[in-house]
Amino acid sequence: MMAAGFALFGCRDGLLGSSSGSRKLPTLGDFEDEVRRAVAQGGRGFELVKVPMPGSIKSSLSTVRSQDSANRFGMAIDLDVCDGCGKCILACNMENNVPLVTEDEAAKNRFMHWIQICGGVPFMCAHCGDAPCEKVCPTGAANHTPDGLSAMMYKRCTGSRFCGANCPLHARKFNFNDAQALGLARKFNDEVPQRGKGVMEKCSMCLQRLQNDRLRFKTEVGVAKAAGVPVLGSGEWRGRGVQTACSEACSKHAIIFGNWLDENSELVKVASRRELYAPSVVAGLDPSVVYMRGRR
Repeated sequence: MMAAGFALFGCRDGLLGSSSGSRKLPTLGDFEDEVRRAVAQGGRGFELVKVPMPGSIKSSLSTVRSQDSANRFGMAIDLDVCDGCGKCILACNMENNVPLVTEDEAAKNRFMHWIQICGGVPFMCAHCGDAPCEKVCPTGAANHTPDGLSAMMYKRCTGSRFCGANCPLHARKFNFNDAQALGLARKFNDEVPQRGKGVMEKCSMCLQRLQNDRLRFKTEVGVAKAAGVPVLGSGEWRGRGVQTACSEACSKHAIIFGNWLDENSELVKVASRRELYAPSVVAGLDPSVVYMRGRR
């Protein structure tokens, strides 16, 4: 893996194209090489402590309005089966158009990846119910959705980086470079906007997939009601069946995505039988992303 990871050396200049100013789009292989390199370089892990299963958010943050919501989306990562292979990182990069970095940044292990392998364990934004990043954002770009997600409104971001400095997991990444101009960005997914220089970004819990499923559900319910067909259940959207790119890509099924407030969610069914953990630095911040070990 180490040899494959360092195959990226010497290939960055080729992405910049000729001296005439033309830019070559990076290939899928370039992204694969960078992920292998990031996994090989790794990083120091975080101490994990036991936490209860996430429930309704009780934060006093004025931006959080999910106390009365039927949804709180999150993930549980099974450390008994995860081998830190990095497939989740590549899937996330492609789904969310995460750019490559320059050679200097790669050498310093400063990747833009929304998921990072630290101590052999994948870490990303924990989507804390009491998110410290949101408390210091001067523009409201860092905000909480009614469905329990810690989100980013890119057009509001002025690049203060206060949110990044206040994140205990260092899960937020800042665009120091114009990746598109440097030939380090590629739009794999038209549903996700590419971010420009001076903007902070992080895991969105594949918000676009949730939005698409919500629209599909509301359309189907609306059509059924118009036709006089009874709607099964409460007629309330719960996001059942949605998968994040990382959970979908994990061949070991180590990443389980779902709705913490839905007793029929696979996430709740599996997590209720396991011991749950979170990084100690965010354990008291009501994280929506937790880790599983052993059995209860």
